[in-house]
This record gives sequence, structure tokens and C-alpha cells, in this order.
Amino acid sequence: MTDKEYEGEADIPEPFKLKSWRDYIRFLLGPGIIALGLGIGTGEVISGPFMVVLLGPALLWIATLSIFFQTVTSIASSKYTILTGEPVQLGINRLWIGKKTWTILWVIMRSIQLMWPYYPALVGSTLAAMIIGGIPGVEHRTLWAILSVVGLIISAAPLLLGGKVLNVLSRMFFILHFCIFIPMFAILAVLYVPGEIWLETLKGFFTFGYIPKGADWLAMAAVAGYAGLSAYAGLSISMYYRDAEWGMAKKVGFIPSLIGGRKVAFLVRGFKPKADPENVRRAKTWYKYLHIELWPIFFVGSLITMWFPCMLYYRFVPAELATKPGFGFAALLADRMKVVLPIAWWVMLIALFLVFWPDGTGVIDGLLREFANIIWNAFPGLYKRFKGDVRPIYYGIMGIFTAIWLIMIAIGTRPLVMALLAGTFANLSGVLYAIGLLGVNYVLLPKEYRFSTFEVIVICAAIVFYGFFFVNFILHQYFGMGF
Repeated sequence: MTDKEYEGEADIPEPFKLKSWRDYIRFLLGPGIIALGLGIGTGEVISGPFMVVLLGPALLWIATLSIFFQTVTSIASSKYTILTGEPVQLGINRLWIGKKTWTILWVIMRSIQLMWPYYPALVGSTLAAMIIGGIPGVEHRTLWAILSVVGLIISAAPLLLGGKVLNVLSRMFFILHFCIFIPMFAILAVLYVPGEIWLETLKGFFTFGYIPKGADWLAMAAVAGYAGLSAYAGLSISMYYRDAEWGMAKKVGFIPSLIGGRKVAFLVRGFKPKADPENVRRAKTWYKYLHIELWPIFFVGSLITMWFPCMLYYRFVPAELATKPGFGFAALLADRMKVVLPIAWWVMLIALFLVFWPDGTGVIDGLLREFANIIWNAFPGLYKRFKGDVRPIYYGIMGIFTAIWLIMIAIGTRPLVMALLAGTFANLSGVLYAIGLLGVNYVLLPKEYRFSTFEVIVICAAIVFYGFFFVNFILHQYFGMGF
């Protein structure tokens, strides 16, 4: 049932040239910066710090390996996009069991993971802390719920405006994350974290294999799944490279915004690359750009942005406060730091709001973009019905999930728990994605374009890594057994 039918055979477009420093700046404000920006949130500000406060910094090696696996698999995934114009998920959906079955499987798995509106909930808890002037407790549930709905509205709003959705996200992340959040956390770490904690946390990134007795597998699995971007980072990153029109993606089209975005023909299938020496040369140049963008920006950047918040939480937040019931884990650092820096309360809360808000936009867009892509591809009749305009599918899915997220907010699950559960179940999606990536390599790609031996080995290791943490979480959580 493997589908090897493409729109046709085509030449890979000539790579762009980097001739000046302006070209390099524009080049760097792309998918890599979106991926890093999305990672600064549940992984770096919630799951990672929670694990470090609860279990110690020696477990940060989990983040190191996860981010490494994500970088390599994202490069491999984006190679497929450059070669065909399709996000790698559409390539996976061509394999073995058929597009419709893959689509149903992805929708079920990803809906279980992302039915939790953790970013709007974190926005709500941050705003609630600002209003009450303290840590929101169980008695503030109604206020938190109302403000979480506000968080959902402001997170979805940017996706309705601004032309190409990719451009909206890259601007938001550059201004809010890289001009405000990262410098602020770096300065606070330099000023208020002693040298021994710098060294202890740095060592933790390389203490490979350490797992303490009685460890919290929910916390560890959440870091494995959500450090960096996510265990399945390549699914999202390859979509953004498609929208950035890298390689063959220039021939396929992109997702425009609902208001202010022009109608763009969005093809159901990509193209098969010609396998002559000239096209191989072009592909290798595009690959070089992938490495230039993703290793320094995504890999190194994700480690640094995990390091600074973890140091600060480890220095100021005791474990007993981290596990206290309520809606205020995100505000704990602000509350504890005001002892040494009186303005820390407002500075930290504003900074957290400027992280959670655009991250919510990115996560919502990533989910909608993924579902729109696979549904558009699995049901070709939609292309004719909507005359090549994918926006009715994209924004229709937004309406359905908005209703689901409103229900989950009404139930009142703590934002911390939402984030940990979403991160843990990301490991399962990561395993499925990595298996599919191997299939794309050996079944769909011409031999001239297949992944390197190193990339194949890393993809296999990623399956073991993410599977290990997800299986042990299930065994410990539901059967009282495991590693």
C-alpha cells in the first residue's frame, strides 16, 4: 500500500546565496529560531526546572540526549522536504498502511497529547499571579480558568492575521524570546547564581545514564519528550521549512493566514527529485544550510536556554513548594527571587507571559498545520472542493480544538500536570515518527539522497531512548514496576 506517486519529476531549485550580513540575518530568522523559541516554555521553564528541583541537576543528561536526537532527526526530516517539497509527515503517511490509516493514527495520538491546553493555562496562571499579587492556589481556580480562556484567545489571534503564518511566528519569537527573555535569564543567572551551582548543573548535562532510586518517571519522561522542541521535532521543523520554501517546497505552496494572507495554491503532493549530478549538488548545498541553522541555533541554543532557568529554579525554589497543590508553579521563581531582587516579581512574571503567549501561538499553529497537512493529503477531494485553498481546513480544525481546550480548562487540571503529561506522551509520538523516518529513507528516497549512516544510527537510538522513558512511565504509573 506504499504510495510512491508524486506530482512529477522535477529539478531541485537552486539554493539562495548568502552574500552579506543582512542575508545571514534573514537566513537565521527562520525555522530554526521558531523551533528554539517553541522550546523555551514547557521544556525549559516548566518540565526541566521541575525535574531539577525535584530530583537534582544530575538528570539534565536526559535533555542533552533528547535535544541531540531532535537535531539529527530534524535535519534528516528537512532533507526530505527539500527533496520533495512535502513535510516529512506526508512522506511517512505514504508508507505501508496507507494515508488514511496513518492520518487516523496521528490524529488520535496527537489529540491525546495536545488535548491539554497547557500554554493558555500557563498564561492564565501567570496573569492570575499578577492580579492577586501571590501564588495562585486551589481557591483561585475560577480566576485562573477565566484568565486561561483569555490566554487561549490571545494565543490564537496572531494566526488569523499577518500573511504567511511562518513570518508571524518568526517575528514573535525573535522579539519576545531573543530580545527579552534569554538576555534577562542570562543576566539573572550571572548575578544571583553561585559558581558551584553553575558547575553542578553543567555537569548534569553530561552525567549520562544516572537515574536515582525512586525517581519520578513522569518528570523525567516529560523532559525527554519536551526538552528542546519535542521528541518529534522534525515533524514541525520540516513543515516550517516547507513554508519557508526551501528546496522543492518552492513549487508546493504554503499556509497563509486567514486575514491579510492571499489565497495560495497548496498542492496535495510534492515532486520527485531528479537524481543527476547537478540536482545532487543543489541538495548538498541546501543540506549545508540546514546544518548551519539547526546546530548552532537549535541544538546549542536549546541547551543554553535549558541551563539558565534550571540554575535559577535550583537556586531559589525548594522541592516542597514545587509539589504544592495549586496553579502557580510558573510563578514560584518570581516569588522566591523577590527576596534578593524586589522587582523580580514583576520582571519575571512579565517575562514568563512573553514566553507562554507566543509559545501558545506556536503550539496551536503546529497542531493545526500538522492536521491540515495530513488531512489535505489523505483526502484529495478536499483540494477540488476548496479550490486549492487549505485555510478552511486549518481554521476549521482550530474551531474544533478550541472547544476541546475550553472543556479541559473547565475541568481544572493544574497547568504543571498538563505540561508534564503532554511532554510524556510526546515520547510515544517520537517513537512512531522515528520509525516512519527510517521507512522514508529506505522506501521513498532515491539511493543518491538517502540519509548518512550516522543519521540512521542516531534515528535508531532515538527510538530506544524515547521508548525507554515512555514505557517506564507507563510501567511505574499503572503497574508499579519498571527500570
